[in-house]
Amino acid sequence: MKKNIIKVFIFLIIIGSIYCLYNKYNNYQMLKGIDVSTPIVFAAEFEDGNKGTFKYNIKTGEYEKISDYIFQELSYSDDYEKIIGVIWEDRFQGIAELDMRNNTFTPIIDMSNLNVLAKAKGLDEIKYDGPGVVHLNVPRYYNDGYTCYWGNNSGDIIYIKKDNNKWKVDIVNSSRFQGYTYFIKKGVEEDLLFLETEKRLFSKKIGRGTIIEKKIGSSEEKGILDIGLKDAAYPSGLMDMPSDMSKIAYYEEPEIYIYYLNTEKKKHVTNQYLFNQNIMELKFSPDGKYMLYTVGDNPFFGGSFYRRTFYLVDIESGNKTKLVKWKEEDIFYGIDW
Repeated sequence: MKKNIIKVFIFLIIIGSIYCLYNKYNNYQMLKGIDVSTPIVFAAEFEDGNKGTFKYNIKTGEYEKISDYIFQELSYSDDYEKIIGVIWEDRFQGIAELDMRNNTFTPIIDMSNLNVLAKAKGLDEIKYDGPGVVHLNVPRYYNDGYTCYWGNNSGDIIYIKKDNNKWKVDIVNSSRFQGYTYFIKKGVEEDLLFLETEKRLFSKKIGRGTIIEKKIGSSEEKGILDIGLKDAAYPSGLMDMPSDMSKIAYYEEPEIYIYYLNTEKKKHVTNQYLFNQNIMELKFSPDGKYMLYTVGDNPFFGGSFYRRTFYLVDIESGNKTKLVKWKEEDIFYGIDW
């Protein structure tokens, strides 16, 4: 009897070892083919006190500080040479950019100027109450200027640009429904706005929302996808689109999907089961072949920060690997790839 138990035990060890080696080989093959010329970039405050904005190398697992400013809800420019983000610190509040080629910090516009322009458009003033939660969300490059949500829990997107060397603000979207993230696709005649919003067009169930398509300057809108919002825990939402704006990545527990706008068909990418966790971000790689997604462990005792784990998935094969699980006290403020 004991010999049989030992044989079964040894057999299980062998099978487990083969499985681990197989996974390591698959992970090695996947990481070997990745182009790391455009790094993952994120803003964070680590438990050891090191804080700022960092670039992360998928192949080596190493990260390097590129600014001591925390670029909250940051995003890349179209050419991946710069990032834009919200700076919400005592020394500066407003929108700034970082040149990734030489790590040069450049303020774009501060909150005092933004408030003057926004109040002239009938928007409420945003007051600075110390470092922490920002009141501008999802800043992005757009044409010759910049866009962002104005205020927390807002559906108002403003467009900031300079006209004859003077700042000007226009409202490109106004809604009483909260928006999470958005993308703007440039068109020949009209630009299209894609919104992840709490507005329910398909399902009336609580916790559902809609990804909406609408023309900028028009009130007409088209529902694209019915989505679950309970996992949109992070202010900048879950939806992502690649640079050509041809498809949408989204999460519907327990599955990550890609929806193709041209064919109106969806592709299953991978499963991610959650236990007391949330999907925090979905990000296409610059070449569109991979997807980075992060899982956050729900904070205990009413905290507001989630312990992050980074995952990488090959969109074509569905193979995935866990890149890194960060420490419990590591706080993330934004990420892009």
